[in-house]
Amino acid sequence: MRELKHLLNSIIIKTFALTGIIALILIFGFVIKESIPALEKAGMEIFTSFDWYPTFDPPSFGILTMLLNSIILTIVSSLIVLPLGYIIAFFMYDYATEFEKRMIKSSIDLLSGVPSVIIGMFLIIYISPWMLEIGAWSAENILLASIGLTILSLPYTASLMEEAMSSVDISLKEGALALGTTRFIAGFKVVSKAALPGIFNAAILTINRIIGETMVVLMAAGGANMLPLSIFDPVRPLTAAIASEMGEVEIGSIHYSALFASGLVLLTISFILTLISKRLSRRWSK
Repeated sequence: MRELKHLLNSIIIKTFALTGIIALILIFGFVIKESIPALEKAGMEIFTSFDWYPTFDPPSFGILTMLLNSIILTIVSSLIVLPLGYIIAFFMYDYATEFEKRMIKSSIDLLSGVPSVIIGMFLIIYISPWMLEIGAWSAENILLASIGLTILSLPYTASLMEEAMSSVDISLKEGALALGTTRFIAGFKVVSKAALPGIFNAAILTINRIIGETMVVLMAAGGANMLPLSIFDPVRPLTAAIASEMGEVEIGSIHYSALFASGLVLLTISFILTLISKRLSRRWSK
């Protein structure tokens, strides 16, 4: 009877584990299948052209400008949220009292539950008017979208980094303190270095979350298909283009297929970043 229960538990666990793998394969297969018509007709123009005019005659399906917009927006947002998330995580791990830690965690949990469309509305109504006052020529721009992406992803980043630090054996920190190091040095150089695989993994997951976010960039980035010269310029990332055009495009058209090709690019980037994270985390752990 015990062996039968063990066999059933093993089958159930393996089934649920395989479900995620099968779902990932099906998603990749579906996106690739829908992208093939655009890849066959437009070819490398999709990845090398800056022109996105799908309704012109003849049409142009270059996504390079929007891809660069996504990358630029991700870099700017990451430069804000990753250091800020690390500072909050470090404070919660090493300096916060139990009451302060509970308060910060509660605030983070509440913030993580706010819908992205609400964050977008807050940015448009309250923050975007300030953009014009500080010299921006467009109220919706890279900086505004980066602020929204920071608000959206900060709880995720801080929680993961704090968990990575808390998972480090406390004896490492105690040993460093016993040798005469300060509390800050013990936490910053010893604990953070030991938690580096987890911190790096949190950074990669945050970047994946930022590059795949749709609603905030659709509402706050400006929607201009142009190469920006400053953080005050409007941009149109790939996710915003897909979200704004997918509902109006003719199903089965080359335009429809080109939007799926854009999604395939984002999916591939996310997949590559995840593989890099796993590989480096294993190497550092060893």
